[in-house]
Amino acid sequence: MIQDEPIGLDDLWWAEPELKARLRGDPRGVLARQGIQLPTDVPETLIHEVVRLVSLIWLNGQIVPRTKFVIDPFDEGLLFGKGLWESTRTFDRVPWLWDSHLDRLRHTATELGLTVLPERLPSAEQVTDFVKALTTMEVVVRLNVTAGAPGQPGIVWMTAAPLPTPHLTVTLQTVASPVPKDQPYLVWKTFQYATRLRVGQSVHAAGFDTALLIDPEGNLLEASHANIFLRFPSGWVTPSINGGFLPGTIRGHLVKHAPMPIREETVSIQKLSDCLEVFLTNSNAGIVPVTQIDSRKYPVGPETKRLMEWLAKSTA
Repeated sequence: MIQDEPIGLDDLWWAEPELKARLRGDPRGVLARQGIQLPTDVPETLIHEVVRLVSLIWLNGQIVPRTKFVIDPFDEGLLFGKGLWESTRTFDRVPWLWDSHLDRLRHTATELGLTVLPERLPSAEQVTDFVKALTTMEVVVRLNVTAGAPGQPGIVWMTAAPLPTPHLTVTLQTVASPVPKDQPYLVWKTFQYATRLRVGQSVHAAGFDTALLIDPEGNLLEASHANIFLRFPSGWVTPSINGGFLPGTIRGHLVKHAPMPIREETVSIQKLSDCLEVFLTNSNAGIVPVTQIDSRKYPVGPETKRLMEWLAKSTA
């Protein structure tokens, strides 16, 4: 089912009778009971679409109510965190750089010894069909794959959520990386992601937006949920891949295709004093300028703006 008009609550095939009545009478209340508080000025049609976003999932090729989702209690994704995921935002409800995300998921599966049959992973067209069946909005989609129980394949499912409120700029505090280089389940996008969440949140009390991870030798790795790029007098640099951080899809896109050269090399924390511009990248936000690292302040420079404009045009 492909939708291009606002989606209402006329079709509630997925809801139980009691839930149907509550949705038609008080959809905001239903969302509030799930911990979702929408601004008072959100139009009714968008409220209905948010209801669909939180109520329906893509499961093994079918759109089903999330209440029908069941995981085997012996699935090793549940028991041991042996699961993989990828997420990206959409443009015109098409998932951004989807093939790159699938490539990374398959690479991660190979690195960790997990079996993921390629034919079970949704194509970009399938993702678009899923999103259009739920909403007219742009969203963030997340694809999840579990390892499965012994002798049984895992579960492949996908969810969609409204885009988060974007950060125009961010501030970073340097933090020693809690992730050893020889721990791939903590480095890659696996179900063992709590360490990254915790370290990103740990700097909020000091007034920073997120953490900038530093390895034991004092070299920059990445932000807790994004890759970092820095401009020096000699040009743009991003930390080289050395097993200590997750190489993002936007990072790879910029290194290969940006309209100005970007080098991959080791960047020590001491070099921050020579830096002229800084930004972060991930596939939910694109490029976000960094205005502060610890006590150092940075402008949103002209080359950062140029790269932001170039990346925005490349999604059109």
